[in-house]
Amino acid sequence: MNTEDKQAHSKAVTKISFFKSIRFRVAFLLTLAIILLVFSMARISLGLYTKHTYNEHLAIARGTAVLAAGCIDADKVQLYIENGKVDDYEETYKKLQSIRNNSLDIKYLYAYQIREDGTHIIFDTDESEGDYEVDARLDFDESFLPLVDDLLAGKRIEPIESDDQYGWLLTCYEPVYDSSGKCVLYVGADVSMDTLVNYRKNFRNKIIIYFSGILILFLSIGIWISEFFLVRPLNNMSINASKFTSAEGNVERLKDYVKENQALKIKTGDEVETLYHSFSKMMEDTVRNIENIRTQSDTIAKMQVERIKIMQKSNAELEQKIQDRTQALKVATEKAEHLLLNILPETIAQELTEHPNKTIAKEYPNATVLFTDIVGFTKMSSGMEAEDVVTMLNKMISMFDERAKREGVEKIKTIGDAYMAATGLTEEPFNDGAARMVKFAQGLLSDVQEFNEHSGVKIHIRCGINSGEIVAGVIGKSKFIYDIWGDTVNVASRMESTGVPMKIHVTESVYAQTSDTFAYSESPEIEVKGKGLMKTYFL
Repeated sequence: MNTEDKQAHSKAVTKISFFKSIRFRVAFLLTLAIILLVFSMARISLGLYTKHTYNEHLAIARGTAVLAAGCIDADKVQLYIENGKVDDYEETYKKLQSIRNNSLDIKYLYAYQIREDGTHIIFDTDESEGDYEVDARLDFDESFLPLVDDLLAGKRIEPIESDDQYGWLLTCYEPVYDSSGKCVLYVGADVSMDTLVNYRKNFRNKIIIYFSGILILFLSIGIWISEFFLVRPLNNMSINASKFTSAEGNVERLKDYVKENQALKIKTGDEVETLYHSFSKMMEDTVRNIENIRTQSDTIAKMQVERIKIMQKSNAELEQKIQDRTQALKVATEKAEHLLLNILPETIAQELTEHPNKTIAKEYPNATVLFTDIVGFTKMSSGMEAEDVVTMLNKMISMFDERAKREGVEKIKTIGDAYMAATGLTEEPFNDGAARMVKFAQGLLSDVQEFNEHSGVKIHIRCGINSGEIVAGVIGKSKFIYDIWGDTVNVASRMESTGVPMKIHVTESVYAQTSDTFAYSESPEIEVKGKGLMKTYFL
């Protein structure tokens, strides 16, 4: 590189500051995008782990309480109260202590009898070698006060969190009944929430280390790719352009710079390569034009006029293309908005459009959920062609969708032959969602009857409905879905699976909200997984 080339190179390098260079901007944008992605993934992972850990320890506490309750002979509790640690008391105490010692996450395990004057100790494994008096009274903790009536009545209560002189605890209580069916005491199993916090801290530290490594790896790869395919080629072309313009009409030097530019041989397979070829051609054309200008000035003048006309025409065509593409973009945007409204509630679609990176989750205190599916679908579909199965399902689901749209019911999703919908997706606890859903279910039965009249395949469906609190939100960033969760959803699914073909099976909460409008027949109590016996109704 001669002195003039070095001066041109120095001028090209120093003309743009580092913070305004494309290298810095690409690195900055990559860093920002990857940090946001890693942070979002870390938050989601930590949230899921926290929930899983909480549920896992809740299950441990509940299981420990149930196991301990099975070790106590409820018929002998009154004997212990009257005579102290007699009969097989010590054997029972050792069993309870063994259960506690083998449950590493259980901090306290005890059995108390609840009376109006307070809690009375029957067994307490926290005391060293059983150093306590049977029937010793303790005042009610503050966390007990709202539950005293239910405890005195011998009812099961939900696990509670408390923070008092015993520490921050998650407690499960299991009632123990005597042979007459009377609740004589409660077994309590406490898990320290500090343990859960420590688990969460350890997991968070691991996430920080793991995702920091991912951040560094992805950032390094991204910077290397951008440097190889974007920054370096553009920088080389920029240097050549600066040297080319500094030649000031020297044809020999211009030809040398054209050869140097050709020697770069940029092959990125994208717009940068297209730009490189256009730039190379421009340099070659410029040299050729300068030579022609020196020999045929009049001809060059005419050529310049023609070039101006061509550029004007190109500009006009470009403006027209911009207008056409702008209109096409407007149409595409309207189609996208229409499609988004077809798969999401309007409020959710608007929020997702305005805040695409925001985690969208809502709690609804009194939503109504419906499940329905085809009875014997697997057996029926096994004897049909795949195309016929899809055609049948599409026709039936389309009828359901049209009815949902007419009656203001929110379709959530379909899974195979199952159809899931919801109403009452509002923060108002009192709404007409339950009545609208029952009416919608009646319409589904009518749609099925109409379908059967015009189809060679006769189908029957089961419908299950439940009302209660749910959580709804959007999952995913690219192929996202809108879904709902909660015990209410699970029970609605149980209503469907335990229902009767072409009948509407509802829970007591739906019955309470709609019994003034619809006539029901009470069904026998059914066993629902995780809920026990439930009273249900058929419309």
